[in-house]
Amino acid sequence: MTDVGGPDQEQRLADFVTKSIEDTSSTVSVKEAMKKIGLKDKHDIIPGLEVRLLSHQCIGVAWMLQKERCPDKGGIMADDMGLGKTVQMIATMALNPPQTEDECQTTLIVVPAALLQQWKEEIETKTNGLFTVHIHHSKDKLKAFSQVKSKDVVITSYQTLCQDFAIPRSVEPEDELEWLQKNGGILSKIKFYRVVADEAQFIRNRATRASVSLSYIRSTYRWMLTGTPVTNTLADIYGLLRFGRFRPWNDWAAFNEHVAKVQFEDAPLAGSRAQAILKPILLRRTKNSTLDGEPLLQLPVKDIQIVNLQFTQAEQDIYDYFEGKTKLRVNKFINENTLVKNHAFVLVLILRLRQLCCHPYLTLSLTNGFEDPGMLVAGEAERERSRAKKIMGAEWVNELRERFMKREINQNIMAFADEVEEGDSTCPNCQDLFTKETGRILVCGHTICFDCTLELMNSPIVHDGVFGTGNEKENLAVEKEYELGVARGWRPCPTCKQMMDMKSNDKVFKTAAFEPTDEEIQEFKHNRRVAARSKAFKNKVKMPRSPTPASPASSIPDELPSDSDDDLPDIAHMHDSPRKLKKGKAKAKSKVISSEDEDVEMIDMTPSSRAKKRKIALDSSDEEIDSISHGKKPRSGVKNPSKNSDGPSEASFATWSRGDDDMEPSTKMLQMFELLKQWEAKGDKTIIYSQWTSMLDLIERMFSRHGIRNLRFDGKMDRTQRDATLATFKQPGGPKVLLISTKCGSVGLNLVVANRIINMDLSWNYAAESQAYDRCHRIGQEKPVFVKRLVVQNTIEERMLRLQDVKTGLADAALGEGSGGKLHKLSVKDIRYLFNIGPRDSNTLSED
Repeated sequence: MTDVGGPDQEQRLADFVTKSIEDTSSTVSVKEAMKKIGLKDKHDIIPGLEVRLLSHQCIGVAWMLQKERCPDKGGIMADDMGLGKTVQMIATMALNPPQTEDECQTTLIVVPAALLQQWKEEIETKTNGLFTVHIHHSKDKLKAFSQVKSKDVVITSYQTLCQDFAIPRSVEPEDELEWLQKNGGILSKIKFYRVVADEAQFIRNRATRASVSLSYIRSTYRWMLTGTPVTNTLADIYGLLRFGRFRPWNDWAAFNEHVAKVQFEDAPLAGSRAQAILKPILLRRTKNSTLDGEPLLQLPVKDIQIVNLQFTQAEQDIYDYFEGKTKLRVNKFINENTLVKNHAFVLVLILRLRQLCCHPYLTLSLTNGFEDPGMLVAGEAERERSRAKKIMGAEWVNELRERFMKREINQNIMAFADEVEEGDSTCPNCQDLFTKETGRILVCGHTICFDCTLELMNSPIVHDGVFGTGNEKENLAVEKEYELGVARGWRPCPTCKQMMDMKSNDKVFKTAAFEPTDEEIQEFKHNRRVAARSKAFKNKVKMPRSPTPASPASSIPDELPSDSDDDLPDIAHMHDSPRKLKKGKAKAKSKVISSEDEDVEMIDMTPSSRAKKRKIALDSSDEEIDSISHGKKPRSGVKNPSKNSDGPSEASFATWSRGDDDMEPSTKMLQMFELLKQWEAKGDKTIIYSQWTSMLDLIERMFSRHGIRNLRFDGKMDRTQRDATLATFKQPGGPKVLLISTKCGSVGLNLVVANRIINMDLSWNYAAESQAYDRCHRIGQEKPVFVKRLVVQNTIEERMLRLQDVKTGLADAALGEGSGGKLHKLSVKDIRYLFNIGPRDSNTLSED
């Protein structure tokens, strides 16, 4: 079957449906709408309200009243952010109050935790005491049915709601509703008059607890408020339809059969069906919509600018060092066709590079467990070896790697069973074979299986009573060491009986980290051949040909290793991929080359010698190795070695690893201070966004150093702290700077008191970023809004912007803010471009 919509079919279809409902307005005029809600003219106020409705809000409220009076008994209010969804909902509540005969007269409003207080304030200030409002959350939860009935409005969070609707897995699906009414929380036992789900995009995924819990709520009327009703796929719609109980589409089998599944076979048909489903139950206007030829809103201008920055040389060196490491790793995944399989790790690599753009400390602070900071973006085996090297020393690690390599050579090349170290492949405790994944190495160097380490740790010590085989003094010393270990809770190695701490995983290592890879084995064999040929050539030159007939031993082929390792490359050099950081101005000891297919790291393979060292590429073919090692010009496509391949000095890493009061300010921080200084005289309030609270921590420390007063709003704060922060920020004369985490700031807040924004880091999902900006640019804003997006040039940030310009499905590819399941939507070419591998021209990127 031909590909109907292309690889980003789901996103394009979602965009198509979204555009089709962009202006799904009621067909009634302003005059007709005002008549339906009982207003004589534009200056009238709805009884019980303290504010006048705008013209488009009158139409919205009239539509909502109509939906409550028809069989749908609710709908989706999907007006763009800033058009007043909240006030329209409050007006609807005032115009259609419960009757005395209604069993429960309470309206339940479910919101993100950050909006609990804001909703309470909105209702109380806009209705002048018309409703009694209670926040059902934390210590203020209502306990009895009578308490809930006594309130006109109960506001709760999605998290609290989920707690009341938690159903044990043992309950059969058909029995869940009955179980909830008997055993659930107070909210699950009541049939409400009206339920409102604010920021309803929280329930679009039908499998989440919030979506399932809301679907069980019983009520007469059901409303969803969201500025983004369709985001990624048509399946997003189902969570809303299920909560609204809009038959027949609240049944997943029916919806999946007629819409969700169809989008893969006939996209236009699926889109048309989705439009038909949404049209009668959804109202959406945008800020660009017009009414009687005029824009719905007359807001001050919003100016969004990208501020391009250049790293300092020190920051650039650190960034280049990590980017070089990530390029090698990603290129390996691409060449091995394992990119999607390793998508989670690729997301981590992207995250680390993005954090480096804000401040190197955000990444370097995570490298404390590694000898080489580059291990942060290395594979699991490399990180485990780096950890072992820091704890046990390089010599211990190198000896193990040499032992494991010799065992592999014996097994795979010589195949002499009597020379294989069986103890390395069977557990000395249980005698079972263990795999690379289950094997563990103790500090004494002996191997054991993971299950036996657990058994030894949690079982009484078994000892044969023999302490050594030396003289009495030596045996007493061994016995004393044993008793001391017992007192500390240590256990003996099953092989050598050395006492050690097995409860601490710090000194138990995975054998898989020390196993040589297939490439390393092939390389080892190649270098043995090279060494053998070199030795044979030297002997041929120095010694005359012997007339003596060749002995049987001379017929052994070159591939077989000799008994002596004197002529072999130092295996420690071969495996010690993480290079030591250069100190001061020491000369580089290794180089990096890159080819069209893969960036190849050059590692010193020869023993230390006064002779000129030859460089051999670990991941190159034998042909490439020969050409490089003999001084030949590399193949076309191989670039010149990088002059900074060794990375920054230890002093530079130490400087940028500081996150205390003496930290070095990053390029973005310096630009932030420059902007605040420019704006200070104007008296405007500023919001600073970052996705990472650790970045906000650093900014706060810098503010403290420079005497800048600020407030903070993030997910770590409880509701009381958040409410107090926002109240303080809104007061005149208080701190003029508010630090907000992007995710918290993009949901439902009203921050029109500020009109200046600095965004420290880009979001993959620009919609969330835009929502954060619109917290200032909405009804009530009286000043122009200025937004500065800080972007470091020649980094992953700049490439993110270019990808967003050409890649239609990228905004919701979830590369940083969610699951990585949609990484496959980026082509290999896009991934190469993102990691600065290959062509730099954004015109070459795929647009499908």
